[in-house]
Amino acid sequence: MKLLLADLRALVNLPATAIGRRATFGLLVGLLLLGALSWWFASTVADNPRLLLLLEQRGQGASLRGLLGYGLMACPMVSTWLGLAMAQRQLFETPELWLWRTAPLPGWRGPLQVLLRAAFLSAVWAGALAGPFVVALLRRSPAGPTAYALLPVAIVACTLPLLATLLSAQIAMARFLSGRALRMVFAALAGAASVGFTLWLLLQLFTTRQHRVQELVDAAAPTRALPPTIEAAAQLLERAASGTAGLADLLPVLGWIGGATALFFAAALLHPRAHERHLEADRPLWRGRGRRWPASLPAAIRKKEFAQVLQQPGALIGFVVFAVLVFGLAQQQVLVTGILANFRVPRELRVVVAMLTQWFLAVLFVLYTHMGRLSLWDGAQWSLYMAAPPRPRAILRGKLQAIAVFLLWPLLLVILAGVKLLDADLLAVSRFVGVAIGGTLAALGVIAVVGTWPRLMRPDRDGQILQGGKTFLAAMVMVTLFEVTLAPAAIAWWWLGDHPHSFTSAELAQLWPHIVGLAIGYGALVGLAGLWLGGRNYRRLLQPN
Repeated sequence: MKLLLADLRALVNLPATAIGRRATFGLLVGLLLLGALSWWFASTVADNPRLLLLLEQRGQGASLRGLLGYGLMACPMVSTWLGLAMAQRQLFETPELWLWRTAPLPGWRGPLQVLLRAAFLSAVWAGALAGPFVVALLRRSPAGPTAYALLPVAIVACTLPLLATLLSAQIAMARFLSGRALRMVFAALAGAASVGFTLWLLLQLFTTRQHRVQELVDAAAPTRALPPTIEAAAQLLERAASGTAGLADLLPVLGWIGGATALFFAAALLHPRAHERHLEADRPLWRGRGRRWPASLPAAIRKKEFAQVLQQPGALIGFVVFAVLVFGLAQQQVLVTGILANFRVPRELRVVVAMLTQWFLAVLFVLYTHMGRLSLWDGAQWSLYMAAPPRPRAILRGKLQAIAVFLLWPLLLVILAGVKLLDADLLAVSRFVGVAIGGTLAALGVIAVVGTWPRLMRPDRDGQILQGGKTFLAAMVMVTLFEVTLAPAAIAWWWLGDHPHSFTSAELAQLWPHIVGLAIGYGALVGLAGLWLGGRNYRRLLQPN
């Protein structure tokens, strides 16, 4: 009980310090953004005449349960993301773990605290994503106060069982199958969960209203199958909305919560030995030959970034997972179906624009990860940076050089996907590469500005940046700024689509060198401006608080 009270006290006392206030503000802003998006989607889609007519024909009660289940599907997505990408590290690498192991506490108490933390965080994120959507649906039904009061119970029932199952399986695997191979499996699952959750969020943002209405129509079908936990929670809310909820509807929900807790308690008994075996398997993936590091500070920082990637199985596996994701999106023609179907525009232009769109989407997935290399993931070296005599701009330049190399990976993947799936020839590939290089320079400028913004990236005294809503807000700001930066290219394509006869194929071929030169020049300008602003921000970050 004391560990729980300590966590609650730390949570309540967050506004008492400047760092805590910034973290709380960022968390609230990030959750409010998610909640506003969810509410906007529900408000614009749920009032669609087609959907309202369908609900009237099928009956409110028959369709409401499916729609509620559709809204609650965000809960298992959040649980999978947190259970594989974040809570797994806390089970074996949280800083308090050694203190818990040496304290006179039962061996299961530490992992249970991790589950409580992860369950709370999952409920908060799931509440922001699913809560407004479900509330919007309940408002369009004769729901009373009971239905709204049961919503937190339904969210916990949709998040906790899957989260506890994932953590229990990881503890059991670490206990009986621990080794280098298992660590790489965990790293691959964490990378896949992070990429998958980001992809799901982006697809939710890019989903058109017509497609969303069709999804809701399918979800409202009486024969729609739902996962057991979602089915139990949706049925409870639907019965509560109609005023007929009883103990028989509440017992399945409580049963899932109690069963998940019992399962995790059994797995938590294996945690002490699982932690020991996890540490025994912690060996470097690759060892260098002990060559001397370069004397130039930017070169040394650049080599350090490359070494960190080579030493981390998760980072290397993440590159592979990302490649599979890019090829999957390219094969499904996400965001490029309309571009390729615009036959009024010459085919060579359509292929290049489609590849640029796929490159833009691929870079969006890795912007946050590469932004974290500037300050978010560098807490171990932060005190060294603060004490280093060279200018902070030199450190930043070395990091950006490494990020520039990493950003060549999505460019290469899109080239391969374009050649294989779009039959892009050498001329189309060269044009794409020219424009994409300008976009890469612009992306570096955006990363340099947002990744060093003191309001979003101010580390604490230990050099760590608290994860949560503030970092999510930084990701949203970075994505928005990147989209605004590349908006001229989208405007040019829209204008050309409205005026397809303004240029012939021969005239467009003559304009391509100018287009590539303009893209590289624009990207270089944005990159230099970002380096200048990032240097100023980085100097402020490295000053003592």
